Amino acid sequence: MNKYNKYIIVISIDALNALDFNYIKDLPTFKSFISEGSYVRNMYSIYPSLTYPCHTSIITGTYPNKHGIVSNKKCQPERYKNPEWYWYEKSIKVPTIFNYAMKQEYTCASILWPVMAGASITYNMPELWPIEPGCFISNYIKNSSKNLIIPALKNVKLSCLVQPTLDNIADYVSNYLILKKQPNLLFIHFTQLDYTIHRVGTRSTKIQSILNNMDSRIERLINSTKKASIYNQTDFIILGDHGMNNYKNYICINSFFKEKKLIITDDKNRIITWKAFCNACGGSAQICIKPKEDKQLYKKVYAQLLELQSNPESGIKNVYTSEETNRLFQLDNSFQFVLEAKDGYVFNNHICNQLIIPRTRLTRPHIADHGFLPTHPNMRTLFFAKGNTIKNIYLPHATLVDIAPTIAKILNLEMKNLDGKSLTSILKYS
Repeated sequence: MNKYNKYIIVISIDALNALDFNYIKDLPTFKSFISEGSYVRNMYSIYPSLTYPCHTSIITGTYPNKHGIVSNKKCQPERYKNPEWYWYEKSIKVPTIFNYAMKQEYTCASILWPVMAGASITYNMPELWPIEPGCFISNYIKNSSKNLIIPALKNVKLSCLVQPTLDNIADYVSNYLILKKQPNLLFIHFTQLDYTIHRVGTRSTKIQSILNNMDSRIERLINSTKKASIYNQTDFIILGDHGMNNYKNYICINSFFKEKKLIITDDKNRIITWKAFCNACGGSAQICIKPKEDKQLYKKVYAQLLELQSNPESGIKNVYTSEETNRLFQLDNSFQFVLEAKDGYVFNNHICNQLIIPRTRLTRPHIADHGFLPTHPNMRTLFFAKGNTIKNIYLPHATLVDIAPTIAKILNLEMKNLDGKSLTSILKYS
């Protein structure tokens, strides 16, 4: 098959939960994927089950210990209230599926995909927003492909509401690309489901409304391929990145470190000096010490964390060393420890006068979060695929790192040093 007549569209529905299957299986578009294609009921996330590490694993076929995106936000004690996010593709330490595809002269498009700012691909509209005062437009233009600026603004009804505005933009631009440009490889990231569940929890009726809307959005994308006369040459993949878990309390480890004189702050709780710091990752937390070569400090902090975990009121389920998370979950970096929260708790960078605070204590509190171990039953997601090269079968389980190898197999790309494996059993031409 001529590679220029081969197309793959990958649709990420952020926070699509495996528990949603019984509802979406009866929605018309999702139902067609089940009856005509392949699907996975238990798609396992990675650790931590956060959007940016997950989406990087999807496009690299590797775990965080290789690709280097270990959280949504960077560990920055000096600005712990408002840290930078891992927006930029240059932070990824291994090649992505886009790098391999571009070398083979496939045209590639990325719409609001995380960790893609500044990536040199054919059409790029990255997920990116400012955390400092300045000109958002100039920064965005600098880190995206200019050929999408006009389509992004044209015929899109802008609103002060974050959602569904962002998904509407992703919807419009993606359909524009299919109709006008026909990229060989198109990755789209929809976030309204994640945005909403954070705020209303996992049991709200609003979830079904968004899933209904997503079913319609996917149908429009499919119809655009028919209008562009590429439907019969297109494979469609739908997947999530993680599930969600409701909680009632925040665990403020940095408050504990301040009490132990491992963090020193001024009267406005700005960190002046620190020897131990917690970078919260929702249901998990990554602990750094400084200097990291200090063996006595390491032993001291480790002992304190284990003692804290032994208190049933601490909300801490497990204390791991980075060596343990690397061996068990392929996660390590410059941190020394990783904490896992119990159900009903998540971690927060907040520094106050107590370890545990109710979520209602904070301004605009969330109700649900993720970041827990991929083995947590609420963190599993889903996978669907249909198209010219896709069989009609059911797989009981797979992992996010299997996506890039599967796409590489379809496009005949030789990706190297991968952790995932191609789902060859779903492919007609394996």
